[in-house]
Amino acid sequence: MIEQLWWKETKQLTVVSSVTQISAIHALPPSGLFYSARMSGQDMVDADGVFTQFYEHLRLPDYFGWNWDALRDCLHDFHWLPAAHILLTIDAAESILQEMNDERRSFYRMLSGAAKYWAAKADLPGQDKVTFRTVLLCDPGMEAALRAQMPD
Repeated sequence: MIEQLWWKETKQLTVVSSVTQISAIHALPPSGLFYSARMSGQDMVDADGVFTQFYEHLRLPDYFGWNWDALRDCLHDFHWLPAAHILLTIDAAESILQEMNDERRSFYRMLSGAAKYWAAKADLPGQDKVTFRTVLLCDPGMEAALRAQMPD
């Protein structure tokens, strides 16, 4: 059973087995405007698949450049999403860039870096503090292998 609320989790990337039980209090989002994007790791076997999943599910703007730098830039500027809390959930996370170890590690660093960026942003009057988290759902027994690939 998961005991930590995902939006108060200190880790930027959370790896969870797809069969993990979670109580309702831990699953419910915090108060405020909330956006959740659920993506398929099975459709992220290459860079184009990653970009397509993010473009479609995170509703990236039309000017998105379909490259890693453009994705990083979008993860640091959510002006098109009027939400204070953003949750990315990726099913079958063990399939993400499965044959591309270096790109997969860079992808995880990018997601972690985006979460750190939003966590470090100062609270400004009249602006909501953005909470950005990623939950990677994987097959049972794959959690340790995926956690070993996460950036520090």
